[in-house]
Amino acid sequence: MAANTQTAGTDRGHAIALSISFQARIGATANAAFKALQTARMLSTLSNMNDHQLAQIGISRSDIPEYAAKLMANE
Repeated sequence: MAANTQTAGTDRGHAIALSISFQARIGATANAAFKALQTARMLSTLSNMNDHQLAQIGISRSDIPEYAAKLMANE
């Protein structure tokens, strides 16, 4: 029984493509989770500052979510 090397090569290429796609999805998910964690830490840190400290960096307490999002967009 002869093996079809063209089909075997195609199957292997397809398996490699699926593996790369899977790894890319895992990477994207991990990146999104890491960014969410960083954003939560940023919000917590800024929220724990007093009003004088916030004023020194040019924001008010109500600006914290927008400011954190802006900082994370520049990451």
